[in-house]
Amino acid sequence: MSQAFRLVCVLVLVCGFSGSAFAQDSGARVSGYYAGTFGEGDTNTAAGGAVGYRFNSRFGFDFEVLALPDFELNDNDGEGRGVGFLTNFVTEFPSPAHWLTPYVQGGGGVANLRQSADFVFEDGNGRQTPIPARDRRNIGRIDPRNFGNFGNDMRVVPLDRRRSETSLALTVGGGVDFAIWRKLSVGPNITFMKFFGGFEDVDLTRIGGRASLRF
Repeated sequence: MSQAFRLVCVLVLVCGFSGSAFAQDSGARVSGYYAGTFGEGDTNTAAGGAVGYRFNSRFGFDFEVLALPDFELNDNDGEGRGVGFLTNFVTEFPSPAHWLTPYVQGGGGVANLRQSADFVFEDGNGRQTPIPARDRRNIGRIDPRNFGNFGNDMRVVPLDRRRSETSLALTVGGGVDFAIWRKLSVGPNITFMKFFGGFEDVDLTRIGGRASLRF
């Protein structure tokens, strides 16, 4: 989480002394985002939305739903998906430019990750080895003899191995909202997420864009 901590410190230092002449009033906020996630295995996509409330011009909270529709931890795991339910506390830094609002956010909740491996290589002695995800997409054209120190009698066999786990998840991040029309804003967002799983911890960096509507 050291990268996440450094991000928060930088945003606070850059934006913490911004003026508040154009501060926003309290009210509700609805947002949605689409992003790419990095840090574990392949690059994956993420999408989600949040509803929240601003108590004043600087402080509020969001209830967020995160979806990872095509999630892979590493090349040896099968296809999977994830979903998270999070509560984030949001601190905004109103700037002299009323169309520009930097913010930082952090919180936590629960997340569920599900993985499945559909096929493996198996030799005549029953020894199995996973098929890397990059090759599993072309399962009909791969040569088992190119993998591992197994004999020539290797074959592709179906395997139903599924794993599902729900555990604690923590997030921290920030971004900038640019007002483009009335109460509608868009802007970049970067968020770090740590999933404390029983099998293994998962660290993800989410980089994408967010659209938000204030009421």
